[in-house]
Parts: sequence; structure tokens; C-alpha cells
Amino acid sequence: MSVVMRRLNAAPRSRGELTKYLVAKDFDPTLIEKVLDRVSSMGYIDDVAFAQEWVRSRHRSRGLAPSVLKRELINKDVDIEVIEGSLEQLTLDDTQERAYELAAKKYRSLMSVDPAVAVRRIASLLQRKGYPPATCFQIAKETVGADLENDGELES
Repeated sequence: MSVVMRRLNAAPRSRGELTKYLVAKDFDPTLIEKVLDRVSSMGYIDDVAFAQEWVRSRHRSRGLAPSVLKRELINKDVDIEVIEGSLEQLTLDDTQERAYELAAKKYRSLMSVDPAVAVRRIASLLQRKGYPPATCFQIAKETVGADLENDGELES
């Protein structure tokens, strides 16, 4: 019990993560289940709340796309139904808006480079965040093109 509580004190964890950790520490599997059931009943382990907060936090702070968030939660041994439910809180508009914010932020540091280079670098950033390639290039072109249009360097 104290090992689990120390782990939870450091950071929120999924039940799967705790199970994997305790198994690696050679604890008895029946004891692991008993302790985790007890800690869950006390409200310290809640995979649904954990997954929802993970999705909200990582999407907001790092701009990660749903595909990456899903992969991260799978790696944390969260149940797939819980993951899918947590990802439902992200709308397509939220995801696209966040991608545009990331593109605009990146473009501010690329103002002095050739527009084609800026598009590639922005698209690359968005791809690393898990956005689909076609969407990445579309957003990158719009971000760079909108700025060029404002400066009168692009024709309509």
C-alpha cells in the first residue's frame, strides 16, 4: 500500500501503470489486485478521470493530436474504451484551432526564411505532434500564405 501511495503522490497514474510497476517489483499478483482495489475504492485511482485530464492537459500544453494522445494512453495501459471516451472531449474544431496556434507560433520564428522553407518546417512540426500530413501542409501554407498576402507579396 505504501509503495502505491508513494507512486500516486509523485504523479497521477493509471491502474495499468501501477500494476506493471508492482509486478516488476516482484509483488504477489493477488496482493497487487487487493491493494489496487482498495486504493481505487478510496478514490485515488480513477482511469477515466486520469485519461480525461491527460487528454485535456497534453492537448492544451503540447498541442498533441488525438492519435498521439491515444498512443500515450495505450502505453499507460488505459482501457481502449476509456481512451476513446476521453478523446471525445476534443472536437475537430478544437484540434484544428490548436494546430493553427502551433503553426502561428512556429512561423513567428521563421519570418526571415524563405516561405517554402517555412511551410516545410511548420508542416514538420505539426506532423511530429500527430496531425495528418495533408492537414499539416494545408495549415502551414495558409499560415505562411496569409502573412505574405498581408504584406502584399502574394497575388490573389
